[in-house]
Amino acid sequence: MNFPFLGASAQALMHRIDCWRFAGRRADYYEYLAALLSGMQGARTLRDIFLHDARRHGRSSLRGRLSQAWLHGFQAAGGDLHATWAGCFSPSELALIRTAQAHGNAALAETLAALSGAQRLAEQAGRILSSTLWSSVIAMALLASMLAAVPLYTLPGLLQAFAAVPASFHGPRTQALSALAGLLQAHWPLLAVLGAGGGALLLWSIPNLGGRLRRKLDRHMPWRLYRDVQALRFLNFQAILLDGDEAGPLPLRTALAMQKLGASPWLAGHIDAMLARIDSGLAGPDTFDSGLMDRELFWFFSDMAMARGLRAGLRLGAERLRGHVLDTLARRAAVLRWCILLSCLGCLLALALWHYAVVDELRRSLMIFYASQ
Repeated sequence: MNFPFLGASAQALMHRIDCWRFAGRRADYYEYLAALLSGMQGARTLRDIFLHDARRHGRSSLRGRLSQAWLHGFQAAGGDLHATWAGCFSPSELALIRTAQAHGNAALAETLAALSGAQRLAEQAGRILSSTLWSSVIAMALLASMLAAVPLYTLPGLLQAFAAVPASFHGPRTQALSALAGLLQAHWPLLAVLGAGGGALLLWSIPNLGGRLRRKLDRHMPWRLYRDVQALRFLNFQAILLDGDEAGPLPLRTALAMQKLGASPWLAGHIDAMLARIDSGLAGPDTFDSGLMDRELFWFFSDMAMARGLRAGLRLGAERLRGHVLDTLARRAAVLRWCILLSCLGCLLALALWHYAVVDELRRSLMIFYASQ
């Protein structure tokens, strides 16, 4: 990608934008490369693929510009895909690609196919979540808007309508609503920060949080979804690494250490626990009992590994988990959606009934006030 009329910084920015736009298409690209590499059996190299794509698509297309940039980067890096794709794909994926590339064309093609499958699974899960939970987001926004309207519109309107009622004649429901309005009006910046901070903390905790608290959270959405998707990727890539190359299969410890490259802090913690179990003398399926898989899946994997070998157990466990993730995700997302919707509906109804009770209370207070005059 070379535009003479642009400076180096502008060209670098355009390249980053192209990489960002292409990131959502990488599942199709991984699948394309995997099929091409496995089908051509070395007749076409990665350099040839980049060159062919650059000529076919041209600089006017996103794929053509990136292929041209990758061609130059691939040649400059001596054929290292990790360096070629740095900044375009995630570090964890690039670490697995580098490891697979070191083990030959077959391992690279299998890894690209596994990455494509994992990315498609994540995209399917994202579509299920977005299609089932958008109504919950709208309901929570509506509830927040109604709460914000209490000190701004509803309570001032009620007090203005019953301005003849002195504050000393206000009943307990009116006083409670006034206290809520005062709390919201005085502390809304803090509440907004807490809400935004809570959302940011939740997003941070998904790939980073570990320890006992995380083991409890892994039973619930969205932490469980993240655990299942990461476990699927882990099992697939561990089986690929253990298949080995011409030099023979990798030792289990070496394969685990390779998966740690580019892993999230949460996954790295599980891999460290597995390495510690190897150091303590455990071997075979017992090595993987770190909590990365739920108990039923681990028991299935352990039985399959004992019956058919570790690599077969890893692949069978990944296949079982793949079907389990999407089936349970749709059900759990629906349950979560209805829980949020019913909770928001209950809060809205309670707020509406509270206002009706305040209106009735102010009406009676007005009658008592006039009767006392």
